[in-house]
Amino acid sequence: MITVLMATYQGRQYLEQQLDTILAQTVPVKILISDDGSDDGTREMLENYAGWYPEQVVLHHRTEHPGGAAGNFFWLMQEALKDEKNEYILFSDQDDVWENDKVSVMLHRMKVLEKGLGRQCPILLYSDMEVVDEELYEISPSFAAYTHQDPDRSSFAELLVENQVTGGASMINRALLMRCAKAPEVCCMHDWWIALTASCFGIIEFMPRALSKYRQHGNNVLGAKDAGSFGEMKARLGRGKEVEQNYRRMLNQGIAFGRRFWKDMDKVQRMTLRAFLALPYQSAAGRLKNIRYNHFYKNSVLQTLAMCMTIPRAEKMRQPKCEQAVGQEQEA
Repeated sequence: MITVLMATYQGRQYLEQQLDTILAQTVPVKILISDDGSDDGTREMLENYAGWYPEQVVLHHRTEHPGGAAGNFFWLMQEALKDEKNEYILFSDQDDVWENDKVSVMLHRMKVLEKGLGRQCPILLYSDMEVVDEELYEISPSFAAYTHQDPDRSSFAELLVENQVTGGASMINRALLMRCAKAPEVCCMHDWWIALTASCFGIIEFMPRALSKYRQHGNNVLGAKDAGSFGEMKARLGRGKEVEQNYRRMLNQGIAFGRRFWKDMDKVQRMTLRAFLALPYQSAAGRLKNIRYNHFYKNSVLQTLAMCMTIPRAEKMRQPKCEQAVGQEQEA
């Protein structure tokens, strides 16, 4: 069974179009939805769809808030994991538009990969997207090009410092779901955690065709940005504390990953993670050497240099020494 996970919050404005394009797929899908306490009519709309399509749309009413989009998606993954018939999982935003063959195209490729690698291999597929405005007029034919992302940068080391994968463009198999469904202590976003897990224990493949339209509007949680533009670089410089906080969270995500998976990682992966977690304790020159040796590169030289200078010093981490934080008990 193919299951689409949708986490919603205050999304009524574009939700109907998103749901309609999922339900119009050329292969049947089930949509598992969790709302994070919307009060703008989103829940009422979802209840209508659950009534109209009882075999396809399953709405979960929750009394507690699961902790934003990431917490909502992790809760949904746990729910999907309970049913062994959920073999393939896709993630949906609440404001995009899917091509009507998106699922069939990704499913075909997934089955080809599973035939070659085995169904026990964790697999993450993600496609390109067309970037559009609120009225669906094209901004860029390629999300990857617009955000200056390099889909070939999918190694464990590269994904420790920057996520290349957008959840709403992704499909995973059950083998990967079993690895990443449990919410970690800390993560930047669910799709980043999923990508890290796939890079460490399976494979990631990018599909260059735009299989959905990514709607850019004022309410996006994480909007698409022209990362190479002067304006965006200038804006980042003006958000020093916010950027530092993001790097702190990135490092704590690495700690959480080590605590979760240390015993399953090979020697090279452990060495890579230790080197990454050593960055707050190194001088600028030491960081540059570490980054260069271990390929902790971001999408541009300027971004990599900015990371080198902005990563918080050890005394600001409020953690035991990072490279020891995975726990000595996991050394066995």
